[in-house]
Amino acid sequence: MKKEGVLFDLDNTLYGYKLPHQKALNVVYSFLKKEIQISKIKFIRLYDWSKQEIKRELSGTASAHNRILYFQRLIEKTHNTVHPHIILKLYNLYWNTFLKNMKLDRGVLETLKRIHKDKIKIAIVSDLTTNIQLKKIKKLGLTRYIDFLVTSEEAGSEKPHSIMFLLALNKMRLKPEATLFVGDDLSKDIAGSNAVGIESVLISRKKNKKLSGEDYKKANHVIKDIKEVLKILNE
Repeated sequence: MKKEGVLFDLDNTLYGYKLPHQKALNVVYSFLKKEIQISKIKFIRLYDWSKQEIKRELSGTASAHNRILYFQRLIEKTHNTVHPHIILKLYNLYWNTFLKNMKLDRGVLETLKRIHKDKIKIAIVSDLTTNIQLKKIKKLGLTRYIDFLVTSEEAGSEKPHSIMFLLALNKMRLKPEATLFVGDDLSKDIAGSNAVGIESVLISRKKNKKLSGEDYKKANHVIKDIKEVLKILNE
C-alpha cells in the first residue's frame, strides 16, 4: 500500500542528543561551582541520582524527562532547601546551551524536503514536554516540513504506549497501514509502532553495532542512513 504519512521520533533519530546534552551539563556545572564548592564528579553523580529518582517516581509520564525537576531535586540535595533562582537559572542555562548546540544529522533535511514535496504527511512522535520539543523543531529549521507533533505530555503516556501512535494517526487522519514509523529505539519506537500495525523502520547509525536475529524481527526495516526511508517509500 502506498504510504501517505511518515512518523518520526525526534531525539537521536533526526539529530544527535549526546553532544548538546554534554555541553549543556558542562555549562550548568560551571555556573553551579561558582555558587557552591562542588567537584565535577560529585555534580554528575548528584545529577544522575536526581534524574534516576524522578524517572522512577514519574515513570511513563512526560514529567519524568523534565530537567527542572532534576535540577530541583539536585539543589534540594546540595542545599537542603529550595532555591528558585538557582533552579530556574540551571534549567534555562541547560536548554539554551542544548538548543544552541543541536545539529541535524546528515541527510535529514534532504529526506524531509523530499517527503514533503511528495505530499506525504510528516509527524513527530516524541517523549518529553511539548514546549521543549517545539523549540527543538524550530531550532533545527524543520517547521515548514512538520505537519503534526505528538508528545508524551500531550498523550499522557510515553512510548511504547499505543496512545502516542494512535493520536498521531488520528491527527494525520490515516490508517496504520498507510504510514511508516522511523525511530532509533527498539523497545519504544519499534515495539510501539508494531503494536498498532504501523510499518516500522529502525535507524541504527553506529558502526559495527550488532543486532541479534530477534532484534531484526522486531523492525520491518533496519537502515543506517535516514535517506533510505525514501527508498522504502518508493517500494
